[in-house]
Amino acid sequence: MIANSLRKFKGGLKNRLFKIRSLPAVWIGKLLIILTRILGRGGTTLPGRAARLIDPRLSSHLAEYLQEGIITVTGTNGKTTTASLIGAIFEKHGLHCIRNRSGSNMIWGIASTLIEKATWFASLHGDCAVMEVDEGAFPGVVGEIKPRGTVITNIFRDQLDRYGELDHIRESISRGLQVQPENGFEVINADDPTLVTLEAAEGKKRWTFGLEIDTPADNFLNTGCDLKMCPRCASNLNYSRLYYAHLGHYYCPECDFKRPQPDVTITKRIINPDGSSLLSITFADQSIEFSFILPGIYNLYNALAAFTTALAAGIPPSITGEALEKAAPSFGRMEQFTLNGIKIIMALIKNPVGANQVLRTLLSEKENLGLLLAINDKIADGTDVSWLWDVDFEQIAAAQNRLAYVAVSGLRAWDMAVRLKYAGLDSSRIPVEEDTARALSTAIQNISPDSTLLILPSYTAMLEMRRHLNKMGLGRPYWED
Repeated sequence: MIANSLRKFKGGLKNRLFKIRSLPAVWIGKLLIILTRILGRGGTTLPGRAARLIDPRLSSHLAEYLQEGIITVTGTNGKTTTASLIGAIFEKHGLHCIRNRSGSNMIWGIASTLIEKATWFASLHGDCAVMEVDEGAFPGVVGEIKPRGTVITNIFRDQLDRYGELDHIRESISRGLQVQPENGFEVINADDPTLVTLEAAEGKKRWTFGLEIDTPADNFLNTGCDLKMCPRCASNLNYSRLYYAHLGHYYCPECDFKRPQPDVTITKRIINPDGSSLLSITFADQSIEFSFILPGIYNLYNALAAFTTALAAGIPPSITGEALEKAAPSFGRMEQFTLNGIKIIMALIKNPVGANQVLRTLLSEKENLGLLLAINDKIADGTDVSWLWDVDFEQIAAAQNRLAYVAVSGLRAWDMAVRLKYAGLDSSRIPVEEDTARALSTAIQNISPDSTLLILPSYTAMLEMRRHLNKMGLGRPYWED
C-alpha cells in the first residue's frame, strides 16, 4: 500500500511539473502558429523552436498521450509520400492520426505539429502519429519521442554539405535504431544493400519489403547509382534485376552477401490506360490486388513500405488495400492542379536519384509539355548544388521536340541554365527568371490550353511555388489539407 501510494505521488508530481513547463510552452507555440499563418509563413519551425526553449521535452510529454504510439519514417527519398500513405491507412482503420504534413521533419517541426494538435491545457487528442524524420535528426528525434515503429525507405546521396556520403547517413540511422524502445518494429527496404546490413535492434521485429517484378533492360544503364561495391567485402556488386540507382536484386560474386527474400513484395504490376497500376502484393502466402494511382517505380516502393508498416501494426490487409486505392499525391510530390485548361504537375527534386526518376516518369507524358525548373540553395535545400551535374538532364534534351517551353528560376537559376546547356539544350531559348512568382506566371502565359506544365523545384522553391499557386486559387495551404 505504501509503495502504491508512493508511485501515485511520484506520478502526480511528475504530471504537475510537466504542466508547469508544458502549459506556457504550448501557449507560446500556439500563438506563434496563429501569428505566422496570418502572415502567410506556415508556422512549421518557429513555434516548435520557441516552445522547446521553455520545455525541451515537450514533444516527449505530448507523445505520451498517443495510445497507439508514433511511427517514424526516415530515409533519403519517399519520406513524405510514405508517411502520407501510412497515415491514410491508419485513418481508414478508424484511428485519429497526427502528421507533419508540410514535411518539416526536424525535431522543432515535429514539435510544431504536436503543439498545433494539442489543447490549450497541454493535452493531445489523437490515437497515433506518423512523422517523417530527417535522416540527420533521426537519432535525436527517436530518443525523444520513442516511436512504436520506424520505416526506412532508402539511402542515397543527398545534401552533401549536411550529410556527406552514404556511410554518414547510414551511421545516423543506425544510431537511431539502437535507441528505439523495445518491443517495437522496423520496416526496411530489402532492395537497398545499404540498409540490409544495418544491425537489427535488440527486442524489435524487423519487416522487409521489395519488388519482384520485371524491369526494363535499359535500367542497367541508368545513372545516379550511389553504391557499386559490396558492403561486406568491397567487391563489385552484381544485379539480376535493377529497378533504379542501386535498388534491385543484388548479389556479391565474391562473398555470400545478397538480397534477402522480403516479407512483403509486389509480384505483379499492370499499367492501366489512365496511368494507374493494378498491383498484386504478396505476404505470408497471401496476396491482395488493388489499383494504385501514383506513378513511377519509386512510388511502388512507397506503397510497399506503407503496406508493410500496416501489417506490422496489425491492420487488416483489406483495409490497407482500400486506403491505397484512394491514395492522392502528398504535399509537393506529383501534386496536380488545373488552370484555364492547363494541367500543372509539381514534383520535388532534391538529389540525383530522385530527380532522375521524376524526369523519367514525367517526360513519359504524351501531351505538349512545358517545363519550369526552380532551384534554390537555402539551408533546407542544401547549399551545395553540384548534384545538378549528376542528374540525367539529357533526358530533357532527348524529349525537347515535345517541349513547347523550358524555363529556369530560383536563386540558382543560372546554374540550372548552364547545366541544361551542357545537357544539349539551346541556352538562348531558355528564359532565366530568378523570381519564382514571375517565372510561374510567365510559364503559364507561354503554354497553350490543353498542355501540361511540369514544375520541378527544390524544397524551398517548392514552398514558394505552392504559395504562388494558392494565391491563384489552386489548392490550399498544407495546414488546411
